[in-house]
Amino acid sequence: MFVIVIHHYAYHSTFNWQVYNSQYTGALKVNLFLHFIGKLGVDIFVIIGAYFLCEKRFTFKRPINLILTTMFYSFGIWITLTYVLKVKLLIPLSWRDILLPFPLPSGYWFVYSYVIMLLAMPFLNIIIRALNRAQLIMLIMELIILWSFLVIGFIIFGGKPNTEINDLGFTQTTFFTLLYFIAAYIRKYSGNILNSKKYTAIGSLISLFLVVFCSYLANSQRTFNLILATFDTNGPLVILSSIFIFSFFRNCSLNSEIINYIANSMFGVYLIHEDSFIRPIIWRQLISSRLYEQSGINYLLAGLGYSLLVFIICIIIDIICRRLIFKRVIDNLTYHITKIFNKLEELILHKYS
Repeated sequence: MFVIVIHHYAYHSTFNWQVYNSQYTGALKVNLFLHFIGKLGVDIFVIIGAYFLCEKRFTFKRPINLILTTMFYSFGIWITLTYVLKVKLLIPLSWRDILLPFPLPSGYWFVYSYVIMLLAMPFLNIIIRALNRAQLIMLIMELIILWSFLVIGFIIFGGKPNTEINDLGFTQTTFFTLLYFIAAYIRKYSGNILNSKKYTAIGSLISLFLVVFCSYLANSQRTFNLILATFDTNGPLVILSSIFIFSFFRNCSLNSEIINYIANSMFGVYLIHEDSFIRPIIWRQLISSRLYEQSGINYLLAGLGYSLLVFIICIIIDIICRRLIFKRVIDNLTYHITKIFNKLEELILHKYS
């Protein structure tokens, strides 16, 4: 989650990385690296969740709690900014915009994709249980070819008439199913390499070295754009790095109550700092990365410092607001809504079984 925050510093802030300027080569190369680690963070975040979900029984409690938590922050931030602090929002909204097609003031692409993955979880698990090791590998390789190599090829080369990347079935949502299958493979099979701390550490270091090397090669607009296209969540190097890094830490014996306590606020960190209305305030009004564009080192250090500050503040807000003040309310709503959905499920299964 911390590297995702750093990525948002690079992506949303005032430094104009979209236009290559040789005066800011150092900052542009660092920016490219920060793009990579942010996408890496997304893949690892999904793999962590999928690793545990792929062998669990489905319950409506997970998606319902996630949706309620998202609504809590989205409405809470919007109401606070609009009616309490009287802030003039850069994106004005009417109540009709907020309530339709579903009640949420802010947009979160990750939440949409993750909720759909949670709802698809029981069916994905049926597929995983039905496949042997070789078949699961074949499925993963086919999806990597379709949604990684071919999609990136379309982005880089383009120009093919009447052809879009989603013609191959690729969206951020469907891509999460690929990460789900990868996580299931790691959990069920792994093998000597992924089960070795030594090999996964070497794989992680080599992958990150390649990322630094590729970022260093970005000396023109074309090269920058080509490398950036491969640094998305579905990039081969991003997928490979996420597998090695996740597997390395899976092989480590870590047992920390502090880490576990803080980890419980990571989703809250995302919902707070990536809120559609908070985001421009943080990265464009309070923090200006353009002040550090002259030096790659200064740009990196500023990104680390500001991102750490945002990260810590969001953790504190989540602990106080969601986990201490409103936890009981959210848990009670989750419990009662889950009961309703469980009864509907029982009725449907009883009728058609």
